[in-house]
Amino acid sequence: MLATTSPISYRQLPLRLYQIGPKFRDELKTRFGLMRAKEFLMKDMYSFDVSEEKAGETYAIVSAAYDRLFKQLEVPFVKVNAATGMMGGSVSHEYHYISPVGEDTLLQCSSCGFAGNSEVLDVKPESPVSCPSCKGSDLKEVRGVEVAHTFVLGDKYSKPLGATFLNTSGKPQSLVMGCYGIGITRVIAAALEVLSSEQELYWPCLLAPYDVCLIGPKQGSKEQSAAELIENELLSKVGKLCGHQELLHDDRKELTIGKRLLEAKRLGHPLTIVVGAKAAQQDSPLLEVHLSKGEKLELDINEALKLVAEHSQHKKNLLNCSFLQDKEEYISQSAGQQH
Repeated sequence: MLATTSPISYRQLPLRLYQIGPKFRDELKTRFGLMRAKEFLMKDMYSFDVSEEKAGETYAIVSAAYDRLFKQLEVPFVKVNAATGMMGGSVSHEYHYISPVGEDTLLQCSSCGFAGNSEVLDVKPESPVSCPSCKGSDLKEVRGVEVAHTFVLGDKYSKPLGATFLNTSGKPQSLVMGCYGIGITRVIAAALEVLSSEQELYWPCLLAPYDVCLIGPKQGSKEQSAAELIENELLSKVGKLCGHQELLHDDRKELTIGKRLLEAKRLGHPLTIVVGAKAAQQDSPLLEVHLSKGEKLELDINEALKLVAEHSQHKKNLLNCSFLQDKEEYISQSAGQQH
């Protein structure tokens, strides 16, 4: 697009263009289930700058945003030096979730935390590899699932395609590019692969389809009448705390609580609240609250609502923290451009 409309003015730079859309992988045989499906959702962004130096500044800003995103998701990840490969360019990093099903071989240094793709470190079976950062030899080989990739491309594509800008002297000059991608559906599938067990899904807080699952008493049970009063109270109060769209009410009361609870665990809700026989106790009604990773609590109504509020606040904090940092960086960069 820029090649057909260029030259543009240096005053219009830096320019960052992104898209989110489906992509298709032409493979004879699909592998790794949802992590490598033939159709997947991808976020792509290309940046355009006036020089290698400015492209490096853009790369640092976008990389910092990627770092914050993956920290927000609260799934352990590593950022590794990577080969530029077919894309080319001068700098490249990959973001990986560590998992035995990963396609990439990574080397991690236990001493300084450095991590790199084995392609970059030129690993040879007959000779030990030292850490490029601290020169130590405590490198551990792990498998990684790549979920994002960033590049500084330079003018590899802009120069042959004639994508230029007018510099301060009014002369055309090749744009300096960067490329940034996140596999959106791959992030979701890989996060579940890393965090979950054979029996239960475990969602990152920000990716869970629902925050709370509420399970009421079985139809025809002796506690149904008393427990449903509490169930209805919780439907209102929990919905106000976390948002009614974040509350899943399992009202299939023809099924036992046990069967519904088993399905809830398989779906991996962060919080599952069961209004069962103990909720019908007149003196001290208690709710069963099941947390992911198998933890079970018996709480009164106020304690359960407090737990929901804490979860909801933690989720808001994760979102607000990143928003405020991005806003500060945008204001700071805009002020720099004006000067």
